[in-house]
Amino acid sequence: MDVKSYDCPNCGAKLEFDPDKQKFCCEYCLGEFDEVRINELAQQKLDNEREEYEKRNQMPEEEALTSEEEKANTEFEENTRLYQCPTCGAQIVADNNTAASFCYYCHNPVILKGRVQGMYRPSKVLPFAFGKDKAVEYFNKWAKEKKYIPHDLISEKQIEKLTGLYVPFWGADARTNTKYSAIGKKIRSWSSGGYRYTQTKEYSIQREMDIEYDGIPGDGSKKIEDSLMEAIEPYDYSQIKDFDMAYLSGFFADKYDVEKEAMYPRIFDRMRANNNARIKEIVNGYTYISGEHINTETKNIKWNYMLLPVWFMTFNYQGKTWEYAINGQTGKIAGELPVNYKKLRLHQFLYGLAAAAVVLVIGYFLGGSWNAL
Repeated sequence: MDVKSYDCPNCGAKLEFDPDKQKFCCEYCLGEFDEVRINELAQQKLDNEREEYEKRNQMPEEEALTSEEEKANTEFEENTRLYQCPTCGAQIVADNNTAASFCYYCHNPVILKGRVQGMYRPSKVLPFAFGKDKAVEYFNKWAKEKKYIPHDLISEKQIEKLTGLYVPFWGADARTNTKYSAIGKKIRSWSSGGYRYTQTKEYSIQREMDIEYDGIPGDGSKKIEDSLMEAIEPYDYSQIKDFDMAYLSGFFADKYDVEKEAMYPRIFDRMRANNNARIKEIVNGYTYISGEHINTETKNIKWNYMLLPVWFMTFNYQGKTWEYAINGQTGKIAGELPVNYKKLRLHQFLYGLAAAAVVLVIGYFLGGSWNAL
């Protein structure tokens, strides 16, 4: 038989039934409720949470384009080319003067597909801060710190595939409000007159915090791992520019395939996680805390479609595709390095031989000394 239990509507702690009062009571906030009232409050809480969720996920209506924006979209469409990889499906954007010959992701040849629709024109772009030679230098230094990587990873043929890629990002500007409530206990013990005393004090903790975010990024490409793009953050937005075709010259751009509506839950989770951590930092001085409840709301969300600079490379090894990214502004690198187990086992074997040789030499000399005695 299922056991039915209730949480306190005030603090979230477990309620216990008091036979004398014929009510469900909370030992933390001292609230008392009958079953009907508990169900009413629980339903009200669910309705409020549903309303908050729907409000958070309600996207603002698209505004009509101005004549300048329509002109910019037309110019973007006329001056860009769209290439598609027939192998992995990646779509590559380049200007008219930059021809894409291979896929940045799987390295196979690409075919010219046509023009890029004006709706894919970014509003902002963060230009590359350094060229390919510097990117290669950063990558080689980083990779060579590991002893047992495959040599092919840093070969000239492989490094040549390092590509300057503008990755599509949705940046969210938002104001957030987080409310925190909990029950805190302070416990102290002391001895006196042969007795041990313990004092427990309970406190109702209430905190509220407003945080504003500027350009929380979420990459709009399904091909590139989200965790990889987050690992090379942050970017310095003080250097961001209004989009101009000139910044695309000599580089490639990935065409976004994740709409901002689908991006919102991920960006909201990032803001909420940060808010939760920040507000918990100011709750201290208690022996322990129970019945925590944290609620975050977002307001005034504005979106920017922007291109951020990444030096990107994939490496095919032992049937797996390994991805590497270098922040094109800061040089920060992310990616998992494969292990060449043949090289590792060879080194282990050689180390074993060397260790055995040392033991034999020591044994020889010790044996000679014993014989002399």
